[in-house]
Amino acid sequence: MKKTIFALTIASLLSAPALASKDGFYIGADLGSNRLDSESFDTGIGLVAGYDFQITQQIVIGVEGEYRSYGKDKVTIVDGWSAELKAHSFGINVKPKYYFNDNFYAGAQLGLHSVKEEFKEDFFGDVDKFSDSDTGLSYGLEAGYDFNQNVTVKAGYKAISVKPLDVDSDYSTFYIGANYKF
Repeated sequence: MKKTIFALTIASLLSAPALASKDGFYIGADLGSNRLDSESFDTGIGLVAGYDFQITQQIVIGVEGEYRSYGKDKVTIVDGWSAELKAHSFGINVKPKYYFNDNFYAGAQLGLHSVKEEFKEDFFGDVDKFSDSDTGLSYGLEAGYDFNQNVTVKAGYKAISVKPLDVDSDYSTFYIGANYKF
């Protein structure tokens, strides 16, 4: 009887850290293939900092702040006449995740982001610059794999529709990256 109680005590102590291991602060980075409507942008980066709350053994909800650079797109109309558009965003995300086992998860993302677009036109040396921002809802899907309690690799898709500069802008990003949990 004493051996059974001892074995159950040890088993419960060993399983407690496994359940608690999904909670915690994390930082992360990713590289993204970005598009504005149907146009490709340069490869951009995303930086996140957040906290994961483990609700059950399979369900974790993350809350994070995010900076995303969408890169830039430059077009030369004729020699001496060109236009360039750069964009980036700041926002917050809520990310519910479902763990299929201890390591692999799939989840969704819903966020509120402010997107800033900066436009520059060079017309034979006469340069005009202007910028504007708009806020919109972002959404996406993500899958990831926890290599251990600290390192996660992730891949996903996210999109946002905004209207800075009085023009409808639909940004989408396929990304791959990693998080480090403290």
